Amino acid sequence: MPDVFRNAIASVLPSAEDMRARLLDLPGAAVQAVAEYFSARLPDVDILVALPGAEALAQAASSLRGTYLVHFDPVRGLHDVPQLQDIRGVPTAALVTAELSDAHAELQALLSAEHLGWQVRAVAAAVERTNGPARARLELQGVPLLVPVLLADTPRGLVFERRFPQVD
Repeated sequence: MPDVFRNAIASVLPSAEDMRARLLDLPGAAVQAVAEYFSARLPDVDILVALPGAEALAQAASSLRGTYLVHFDPVRGLHDVPQLQDIRGVPTAALVTAELSDAHAELQALLSAEHLGWQVRAVAAAVERTNGPARARLELQGVPLLVPVLLADTPRGLVFERRFPQVD
């Protein structure tokens, strides 16, 4: 578990709004910790797709892995797609998102990538809100999830998930 990242999230709990703001403005050490976590655990892919709010995480992970980086926008779709001439066979990709809760944007990015003929092999999310339907929606698509921090919504706000074992 990237403790620097976990501590950055812990400092703003139980507020969901503060957590979202922190994800958009993570300290550099926390970004690097999550990028290293993703880099070590993601399957081999050719492309990382950055969803809105996860640009810094995706950039750092892409630099560590030496992969292409493409940005996804819900309105424009995948944009600034590079020429992938050095890739043999079907290009493989992983989606990088900051907060996973309902998976609407992630599913839209997945469909956009598949429309280009890419195979999406994983979704890497900095934080998963376990009360949302995202995990089920993505697992039904056959896409594995990689998440270092699980958060649960409670009447008092967000807390670290205790119902499931945390990722190490």
